[in-house]
Amino acid sequence: MDEENIVRRMIDGDMEAFGTLMEQYEKPALRAAWLISGNAADSEDIVQETFTACYLNRKKLREPAAFKTWFYRILTRSAWKICKKTGRERPEEEPASGQEDTKRSVLETCIMKEEERILFEAVEKLPPKQKTVLILYYYNDMPIREIAKVCGVFEGTVKSRLYHAKEQLKKVLTQEEGGKTWTILS
Repeated sequence: MDEENIVRRMIDGDMEAFGTLMEQYEKPALRAAWLISGNAADSEDIVQETFTACYLNRKKLREPAAFKTWFYRILTRSAWKICKKTGRERPEEEPASGQEDTKRSVLETCIMKEEERILFEAVEKLPPKQKTVLILYYYNDMPIREIAKVCGVFEGTVKSRLYHAKEQLKKVLTQEEGGKTWTILS
């Protein structure tokens, strides 16, 4: 069954359909919430609040095909609200992805983790709206049009936020890393 039909059933109050959507969106939502908030406990609260809001407001969703956009709009707004309330703390580690890459050497794994840590710290310094756009674009593979709908802004605003976020990351990373070239920022 396609997602649109599952969403229609969820709107009608079908808890099984809602459970299916929760299973489908839980991991990407946790990842996005964790990247925005920088805190595992907060990310769980954000996702729980998002799913609760989705179910309670399900009748307000006019277009079942737009569920993903509607869901991430609720998630980002919840994340921004929680980030304002609490101070951010750097996560110890990323939520388990369930996939271990055993083909890398120990040295390659260590280097990669260090680069991820440095990049994460640089992303943490971005303003929340730039950070959110960057996360949705690079980590959730959302197209600019969909991010614009999620954030409630024009596509040009999303492009501008992406551009400025990347420029700020380039500036921070080249200052801190002595001019090292980062392929993600090319």
